[in-house]
Amino acid sequence: MNLEFSQDTLAEIRQDLERQRAELINRSHLARNELREREREPGDSIDQSTDEQGTSTQLRIKDRERNLLAKINEALQRMDDGEYGYCDICSEPIGVGRLKARPMATMCIDCKEEEEREERRRTAVNPGIFNEFD
Repeated sequence: MNLEFSQDTLAEIRQDLERQRAELINRSHLARNELREREREPGDSIDQSTDEQGTSTQLRIKDRERNLLAKINEALQRMDDGEYGYCDICSEPIGVGRLKARPMATMCIDCKEEEEREERRRTAVNPGIFNEFD
């Protein structure tokens, strides 16, 4: 367990994760029920088109929420295993402030910033590539 944490801080973070998890599960059930209701209601082609757009949006949101739920479950499992609060990259403790702000964090701020810099370098567009078409 991360020695920087007091038991109260860890309990507070766990409680926040469990609250977020319960909210996501509840929203998932509500969204599923709403989709079922839409499927039962007859409508004209305009209504169906609007419903399809709404359904598509809801499915994207549900996918994001499913990913978030997985991260929450992983964080809770790391707590149970005594591995919570350590960076996956450098194994150093993740700052308490970072974990309070983002309790699913798996990297310390330094490693996360380095990962983001690397990502920007990989996805940067070479500005000279477009000069061929001028």
